Amino acid sequence: MKICSKKDIKVLTGVMAASLLLGGCTGRTPSSKPLKNDPSVKAAIDFSEVKKTGYDKDLMDAEYKRYCFDLLSQTVRDYGGEGNVMISPASIMMALDMVAAGAKEDSLRQLTDLFAVGQGPLSQQAYAASLMDKINSSKDVDFTCANAVWNNSLLLGDMVNTEYVGYIRETFLAEYTVTEFNEKTCDEINGWIYDHTDKKIKKMIDELDRDTAMVLVNAIAFDGKWEDPYKKDNVKEGDFTASNGNVQKATFLNDTSYVYFETDKATGFTKNYKGGEYAFLAILPKDASISANEFAKSFTSKDYENFINSRTTEYKVYSKMPEFKSDFKLLMNDTVKNLGAGDIFEPGKADFSGIAGKPGDLYVSVVLHQTHIEVDANGTRASAATVVMMTKGASVDSVSNERYVNCDRPYLYAIVDTKTMSPVFIGTVNEV
Repeated sequence: MKICSKKDIKVLTGVMAASLLLGGCTGRTPSSKPLKNDPSVKAAIDFSEVKKTGYDKDLMDAEYKRYCFDLLSQTVRDYGGEGNVMISPASIMMALDMVAAGAKEDSLRQLTDLFAVGQGPLSQQAYAASLMDKINSSKDVDFTCANAVWNNSLLLGDMVNTEYVGYIRETFLAEYTVTEFNEKTCDEINGWIYDHTDKKIKKMIDELDRDTAMVLVNAIAFDGKWEDPYKKDNVKEGDFTASNGNVQKATFLNDTSYVYFETDKATGFTKNYKGGEYAFLAILPKDASISANEFAKSFTSKDYENFINSRTTEYKVYSKMPEFKSDFKLLMNDTVKNLGAGDIFEPGKADFSGIAGKPGDLYVSVVLHQTHIEVDANGTRASAATVVMMTKGASVDSVSNERYVNCDRPYLYAIVDTKTMSPVFIGTVNEV
């Protein structure tokens, strides 16, 4: 991993690709003429009720945080390595909620409970729509969320439920394209991802399988400068001890502030972006002998709530964190399955008949996530892309009023909404 040389922080997360395979129940083949939309195909969700739906925001925020840390923990377990990990829970949720909008029965319940256990699809869809609106209305940082859908005219074409298409266009502002899938389509999708991830994720999809019937993509891009940029004399060279014990040379960002967090598991600090709506949150394990990934495996949403509730301004806080750059890519199928949404991958169990066809015709085949992040002295640029393909067939305590959070060893971080402390991006630093 290279230390960032540019004078801003760039967080670029990822592409997740999920393929829904349309099985042989319809008798369609890539050479078949697309069927017209069947008016009997209806979604389980009453789309007209989503934006009217009220929900308990505190409860949904708590469920979202639970999902974030369940997802991080499971991702780290499935990854199995000791390198840096980064995911965008928000981007993954947006893409899978577009899929969930066309799901029924257990597929809908499992996808909904992945994000908000027991709250029902209307509340979850409304929450996702609200999060997207909030991202796109951010004022002092450049923060955007975009969605796009490609429909393979050879496999689905006019078969897709028009109410579903109207819903994702209106609620998720999704661009919708019906076209024959080929190499050019693959390039078009990659180009869309590239353009909507601040031109940092260049080629996520290598090819489209002949049975790929639909591709759904979410992209989130964040560009925020520090509210208080690091002064030149606070940017200094130093040593970072990686998770494997190697000592690496790094450029450290040193700061003094008054927001401090401490529990029996970790200490930490926040650094606001311009406008104060979002902040970088560092979480340093008290156990200096473990990697950030090992720490993340057992750091639950309850631990996170205890951590953020420990917030105090009683101390003068001396913080230090390294500039860093890392990339992360992982097939997420097992992660989604292990979090309880396994039926969506099974042809005999998946039910996406709210999109097209009959129960079992569509199922998820691939979920892929890729991220990139750079951190340095002046701010943060972050991007996330999520693709859904639908295919046929530690610190030093003091007795004084000073506290130190020295992130010169593995730690967790998140870019959070400062009102709810909900992560939009979350990851680990094990090496620089």
